[in-house]
Amino acid sequence: MKKITVKEYARLNRVSVYQVIKKIQRGELQGVTLEENGMKVNYVVLDEADGPVEGAEAPAPAPQPTASKSEGPVPSDLAAEVARLREEVAALRTLMEKCCAKRPEPL
Repeated sequence: MKKITVKEYARLNRVSVYQVIKKIQRGELQGVTLEENGMKVNYVVLDEADGPVEGAEAPAPAPQPTASKSEGPVPSDLAAEVARLREEVAALRTLMEKCCAKRPEPL
């Protein structure tokens, strides 16, 4: 069994100190309060089976391959959706230009 401070536990698990204290109060973590140099210090008691708290972070997941233009043709339904969206953008752009043209100049 190993003891680390609440702050250290929070840093290693990338959570807030508040969340660690709440976990101790709910009984999800075992906590101990000791007095050191006249100050009360909160510790989290860790078993060896508690997980990735030893400072070694879990490996990052492998990045998902993304589709690019070189992989092949775009499905027709996707191409139709892109064409529809481009038409909508063009219509909105002309509407915005008309609206801005009617606006009086600021003094």
